[in-house]
Amino acid sequence: MTDQAETVTVTAKGAADAAVPDPDPVEEATRTWWTRVASPDGAPPAPDADFFAVGCTSLQAVMVTDGISEDLDEEIPVRLLLQNSRYEAFLTALRTFLATPDDEVGPGRPAW
Repeated sequence: MTDQAETVTVTAKGAADAAVPDPDPVEEATRTWWTRVASPDGAPPAPDADFFAVGCTSLQAVMVTDGISEDLDEEIPVRLLLQNSRYEAFLTALRTFLATPDDEVGPGRPAW
């Protein structure tokens, strides 16, 4: 009887583990740095949260993009946040930027 109970437990645990998706590193880094710099109460940002409306400056935008760059090991231009100051818009622009090949010049990934 014990063997059967252990099998059920392992199977249920394995099924539960499989149902949990891996964390998205882009969203994780963005949420972490945005919260660290733009959320004094530590609350995660709402999709329409505006970076500059809460009193953040361009210097703090550099802090956020530098932190994300370090976490993702990818150079993120500060203009991405300057031009997309709402959280969800920035996250979308960041994903588009990261999905654009390095050698493709365009609005997603600048040549500089």
